[in-house]
Amino acid sequence: MLRRKNSAPVKALILAPYLLILYILQSTLFTHIELLGVKPLLLPVAAAGISLFCGRVEGGVFGLFAGILMDLSYNQLTVQFTLLLTFLGVLLGLLSDTVLVQGFPSFLLSCVLELALISVYQVLSAAVLHSAPMAAAAGVGLRQTAYSLLFSLPVYYFSRFYCRVTRQGRGI
Repeated sequence: MLRRKNSAPVKALILAPYLLILYILQSTLFTHIELLGVKPLLLPVAAAGISLFCGRVEGGVFGLFAGILMDLSYNQLTVQFTLLLTFLGVLLGLLSDTVLVQGFPSFLLSCVLELALISVYQVLSAAVLHSAPMAAAAGVGLRQTAYSLLFSLPVYYFSRFYCRVTRQGRGI
C-alpha cells in the first residue's frame, strides 16, 4: 500500500480543531462541573497522548499551544503552563521514542506524570506566592489529578487515531 507523506501544515490543520474543542470544553463546560472542589484539566492529558504517540516534535508543538491556551484560561500573564507543557511534551515524546511502549498503560503513566508535575508546580506556587497551607494545596492537587484522569480514555483513543493517520511508520 502506498502512503504519501503528510506535511506539517496538514497535520496542524487536523490537530487544531481538536485542540480548540478541548480548550472550549475545559474553559467553559468543565468550569461548571466541579467534583470535590476541583475542575479537570483536559489539555495536559491530550498533550501527554500526542507526545506519546506522535513523538517529541509534535508533542512539543502541541504542548506549546496547549500551554498557551491553559495560560489564557487561567487569566495569567506568566507563561508557566506554556513552558511546562512544552518541556513535558518533548520529554514524553523522547521517552516514547526510547523507553516507553506505546499503549494504554504507558499513556496512563504519562498522564499521571504530567498531571502530578503540574500539581506539584501549582502546590509550590500557591504555598510560596499566596502563603497557602501546603497540605491543603496538596490535597487539591491530588483531587485535580484524579479527576483529570477520568477523561483520559476518550483522549487516548483520539490521540492514538490522530497519530496513526498522520505519522508514517510508527507501528501504532
